[in-house]
Amino acid sequence: MRHRTRLSMLALGLTASLAASAAGVRSPSMLANTCAGCHGTNGASAGEQMPSIGGMDNGYLFSVLSDYKTGVRRSTIMGRIMKGYSDQEIWAIAAFFAEQPWVSTDRVALAGPIHVGRDIHERQCESCHEDGGREQNDDSPHMAGQWSGYLRYALEECRAIGRRCSPRKMGLRVMDLSDEEIEALARFYESEK
Repeated sequence: MRHRTRLSMLALGLTASLAASAAGVRSPSMLANTCAGCHGTNGASAGEQMPSIGGMDNGYLFSVLSDYKTGVRRSTIMGRIMKGYSDQEIWAIAAFFAEQPWVSTDRVALAGPIHVGRDIHERQCESCHEDGGREQNDDSPHMAGQWSGYLRYALEECRAIGRRCSPRKMGLRVMDLSDEEIEALARFYESEK
């Protein structure tokens, strides 16, 4: 799925929207309502272990959701949910959330871990997650203002699978981080509103 071009994903999404409208099938907002129980209304999560997804790049979301569907990305429930959707429906869900506003966590930051996390970010992460994790694209999600609990989980998962993490360079960069460094990095991103 990662090899699809942005243009073919756009065409897929347009085709899905037109087909849904013509056939009276579920709308993108209807499809996305399935996600609200965990990811919050319009993708603004209210819980530390669940990522906010509203306002994320649609190409990134499509890739992640497709990876859940095919089993490339491990999950407890996301894989089962995504298997129930066609590629067109997954694109419609991704596009719906991409159009929503990003909502940062309102958690107050702790100064100590933030400084350590900022140093790690500048050394190892800034080349892909520019502007403190605010910049995003098909390969890197919006991380500034994301819940630290979810970020910690995601970083630990990536560290556990190392070179098999996607993208591979991500796995290589987190393989040697300690639990304390992962916590500091997660707290840093959470503090970047």
